[in-house]
Amino acid sequence: MDLPNYLMAAPDGIPWLTLLLLSPLVGVLLVGLAALLRLDDRVVRLGVTAWMGVPLALAALVWARFDPSLTAAGQGVVQLVEKFPWINAIRVDYFLGVDGLSLPLVLLTVVMAPVAALASWDIRERVKVHYALLLMLQTAMLGFFLALDFFFFFIFWEFSLVPAYFLIQSWGRENRHYAAFKFFVYTMAGSVGLLLLFQVIYLAMRQVGVPTFDLIDLGRVGRGLPVEGVTGNLREILFGYMEHLGVTNVLGRYPLLYTSIAFWAIFIAFAVKLAVWPFHTWLPDAYCEAPIAGSILLSAVMSKMGAYGMLRLMLPLVPDASQYFAPVMGGLALVGIVAGAFGALANIGGDIKRLIAYTSINHMGYVMLAIAAAAALPGGATQDSRAIALNGAMMQLVAHGLSTGALFYLAGALYARTGSWSLSDFGGLRVVAPTFAGVMGAAMFANLGLPGLAGFVGEFFIFRGAWATLPLFTALATIGLVVTALALLLMFQRLFLGPLNEEWRTMPDLRPLELGTMLPILALLLILGVYPAPLMGMANAAATELVAVFQHILT
Repeated sequence: MDLPNYLMAAPDGIPWLTLLLLSPLVGVLLVGLAALLRLDDRVVRLGVTAWMGVPLALAALVWARFDPSLTAAGQGVVQLVEKFPWINAIRVDYFLGVDGLSLPLVLLTVVMAPVAALASWDIRERVKVHYALLLMLQTAMLGFFLALDFFFFFIFWEFSLVPAYFLIQSWGRENRHYAAFKFFVYTMAGSVGLLLLFQVIYLAMRQVGVPTFDLIDLGRVGRGLPVEGVTGNLREILFGYMEHLGVTNVLGRYPLLYTSIAFWAIFIAFAVKLAVWPFHTWLPDAYCEAPIAGSILLSAVMSKMGAYGMLRLMLPLVPDASQYFAPVMGGLALVGIVAGAFGALANIGGDIKRLIAYTSINHMGYVMLAIAAAAALPGGATQDSRAIALNGAMMQLVAHGLSTGALFYLAGALYARTGSWSLSDFGGLRVVAPTFAGVMGAAMFANLGLPGLAGFVGEFFIFRGAWATLPLFTALATIGLVVTALALLLMFQRLFLGPLNEEWRTMPDLRPLELGTMLPILALLLILGVYPAPLMGMANAAATELVAVFQHILT
């Protein structure tokens, strides 16, 4: 299949992305073989953890072949593309590719999956099934970030619910059934509008002679960029289709009305997964009740699927409606930032996992603020300010994934030693576990945005970029910075400072395996905090391309 100049196949002709996508599934088959051969569970633990190095190595090779400076007519290029017809009757293509929006999250996925596998070494029941589900979840998350045809994009989006549901349902805590059900229903219900919308978009595109589920072409049509066979932008095409159906005779001839409906269908679907207020209430229960591996992958990667969906679909397809509703998005982001911060503070004497969960609502609120700021009315903003906000959002997604995954891993290690999740049961652990205290302190400071660590870079760029278009919301969002920092510092105090609870006098410090798991994560947080250029350079072309339309919004 001939590719336009904004798509580029792998120069060496090797299907790197397919190999990356299939590698965890091969791991599932190996687990099944281990079950048939009745191999010991210890072999499965070690084998799956080692096998997760294969996707990590393949993702590193993909990164090495990705050229962030590659552009076509000033636009970022989707690279290592694999595209060929799949279902000709409805124009579905097998279409994989990476750009500056997806590659950072692909790398985050392959880094955090082995951490989740290592966190599962204390699992004693149905070990093979547990590790098979982890590999299936990794496949679904990778597929979501790599797929550029809506048919596969949506399949991976929905399929990710299945292993996540069973991980919570089967290996979670006391209220796991309620948490798993709530998580599944929220996400599934939010996706209904998205599915119906793309059926309408497909029919509208068919009316103009170009039926397609191609997300890159649809994004270009939404932004008014040239696509072969298409004249006009998506707003005009949708409006024309509504006229053809006679809907405009009932609802009126207001093109923005129809892109607004499309906006809300996309926004709600992804706001649920991003845990934007008021769609966030599933998150504390799911993060708290999931097994540690589930908490790690839910917080570190799955929540990022919501932000990626907004960047991949919402801003490119409906930029006019995104700009119109940017103040609403900014307001919801602000409420989530402040509510998440105070929710964490309210749990300072309670469950450590619930406290970390509420900080995640706070941090994802910053990402939502950046997306709203990128789309908001010009004010004093330049294109650079909007791109800065989105670059900050990408850094925040990666930094939060690393630091929150580390915090959940360490919370699980603490529970394995003490059998308690309650912060009120601890105190003075620094005396008996100084390395544990140091490592958790470093992860905590990265999470709250200490200068020199990756979290600070993300938050600084978000606030710097958002100030130009949403100054009031940005100023008020600083409340969340202060309160979240207070909650995390108090958490550290409750755990490691003050008089030692004598019940934990013999508690062991971090073991070599645990320390070896955490050190690479902390090293990445430090490297990205001191030298963020690799990630920023990767994302910048895509961010700049994405926000260009908001300087001259469609009229």
